[in-house]
Amino acid sequence: MCQTRMNFRSSIKSRIVIGFLAFSTLLTSLFAISSLSIRQRLQNDLIAQTIQEDLDSYMLKLSLNPNLISEEQVSTNIEAFITTPAKLHLDLPAHYADLTEGTHVLNEGNKTYIVAVNKRHRLNNQPVWGFIKNDISHIDSSSQPLILVFTAMFLVFLLLAYVLAIYVSKRALKPLSKLAAILETLDADTHLEPLAPQFHDDEVGQVARALDKYAEKLTDYVIRDKEFNADVSHELRTPLTVIRSTVELIKSNPKITDKELDRVKRIERAVKQSTELTETLLLLAREERKEHPGHERTQPGMIIKNIIDGFEPTLKLKPVKTKITENDWLQVKAPESVVSVVLSNLIGNAIKYTTEGTVHIILNKNSVTVQDEGIGVTESELPKLFDRHYRVGKSNSKGSGLGLAIVKRLCDLYNWDIEIKRNNTTGLSATLTFN
Repeated sequence: MCQTRMNFRSSIKSRIVIGFLAFSTLLTSLFAISSLSIRQRLQNDLIAQTIQEDLDSYMLKLSLNPNLISEEQVSTNIEAFITTPAKLHLDLPAHYADLTEGTHVLNEGNKTYIVAVNKRHRLNNQPVWGFIKNDISHIDSSSQPLILVFTAMFLVFLLLAYVLAIYVSKRALKPLSKLAAILETLDADTHLEPLAPQFHDDEVGQVARALDKYAEKLTDYVIRDKEFNADVSHELRTPLTVIRSTVELIKSNPKITDKELDRVKRIERAVKQSTELTETLLLLAREERKEHPGHERTQPGMIIKNIIDGFEPTLKLKPVKTKITENDWLQVKAPESVVSVVLSNLIGNAIKYTTEGTVHIILNKNSVTVQDEGIGVTESELPKLFDRHYRVGKSNSKGSGLGLAIVKRLCDLYNWDIEIKRNNTTGLSATLTFN
């Protein structure tokens, strides 16, 4: 659920929709607020101007005709006061005396008034002040219907903005979606046609042209890599074949001694291991699985015995023994060379890192387990054992750190499982499961 929300927020389509909605919200809100503010301001200004003109007109008439007070009413529905500075407190609050000429907005209790003030006329050589109070409290309540209208308009505009955003995003992202769909259908065996001619000369077209250039470079690299692998395969097999035939010739010599024959057999095993390793590395380079023809099977039990024979000179130099336990008869549908490389690395590491004790190899129905009594590793080092060039920190032995990395790649290629865990006492157990 969280991942879905994260994908939505980070998608280009969602950004377009959110951008449209944010812009529409901001624009509509500003329009509504400014409209209400301007309406109230204009209404107040109009009222103020009207009552001010009424007051000024009346005060002018009063200055010309002193008897007008008892003859004419100032206005209807408006409080009007004609007074003097001495009598102001009888009609109005005292702070009205401080009001200047013009109009003012005053709050008194729970009401709001616009007050027009005129103080520039005199009557019988005495100053006369005129005030008109217009209650505008009802204006706030009259604004509520308008607020409801603006709210409805806001929701409508927001809905229209969302629909428009969906439409625009689909139109804008259609070429990009088309490019993604084409790329998703590609695999290692697909012949990639140029992408650029399928798109307009826009941003997506630029991406398509860049992908075409990258694909061209990558194709050239893969072709050169395959040609190099084929050349290396041929060049390595030739000297190994020469060595193998020479070994056979030496072994056929009736005058060869037992000691010399033992050394020649060691050379023969090394040639066989080199041939298997060369073939396996070429499979990894091409990421190809080589299956046995027909119903042939590889027997790991026989391979393990040959591997241990190859490590015999190393085992003679330290107090380390090997033990093989066959709980079940095991056959694997895989090339002998691949199985040999994997098991050679697992058994070779067990022998290398065991200074004394026993290397126990257990064959089950569909797995092989190699247990050693070596130096072991810490719990934090276990996930790093399959990393390229990683070597156990406590070990002083020489090596490139590629053995287990090759094992992991071969297991991934053939869908095998490989697990290494710590033993209860010392050393490690590596379990190879054939699926």
